[in-house]
Amino acid sequence: METHGRDDFYKHHAFKPTSEEAVTYFLPRLLAGAKHKLIRNADVYACEPKDLARDHPPVPSAASTGDRFFFTTCKHTNGRFARVAGAGTWTVQKTTDVVDVDKGDKVGEVRNLSFKKDNVYTGWVMEEYRCLLPQAMVADGEKVLCKIHLAQHAPAAAREESAAYKLQEANAGGRPRSAKLQEDAGGRPRRLPGT
Repeated sequence: METHGRDDFYKHHAFKPTSEEAVTYFLPRLLAGAKHKLIRNADVYACEPKDLARDHPPVPSAASTGDRFFFTTCKHTNGRFARVAGAGTWTVQKTTDVVDVDKGDKVGEVRNLSFKKDNVYTGWVMEEYRCLLPQAMVADGEKVLCKIHLAQHAPAAAREESAAYKLQEANAGGRPRSAKLQEDAGGRPRRLPGT
């Protein structure tokens, strides 16, 4: 008889944690060093969302929305959060308190952000979940859980960017290629400067 493991579960079920689950369940475990199959460790603020989309496929059952989850550090610069990413910027649209439904206490926040490049919104959006635990604060910022995905009415260009991982997987024989490699004019992979 065939057994169905955790990998099989994730292939057939949507991964859609609520704000409370993100803040009170997933973030504390990630801060304690636990790993999760569908949450990647990546520097969300070091590159544009199209670069993350190229290198990381969306979670199962979310190809149309492009949902991708990342555990990252939101860095502080001059006492403010720095959300410059590549040639663009994540801009905060709204901040909402996350409240424990049983106790009524604030347990964190979710910030809704949009990615802007050349003063134009690109169709990429993000929810940035932060908890109030002291261990979330690190020397250069704050550890957060981010869900990056396409806006409801994202333009065709953003949808193509979100699907770019398929090309990467085909080129790499089913595995996404490292972000530190880039193809040269002859189609051969080469290491990017400084990596």
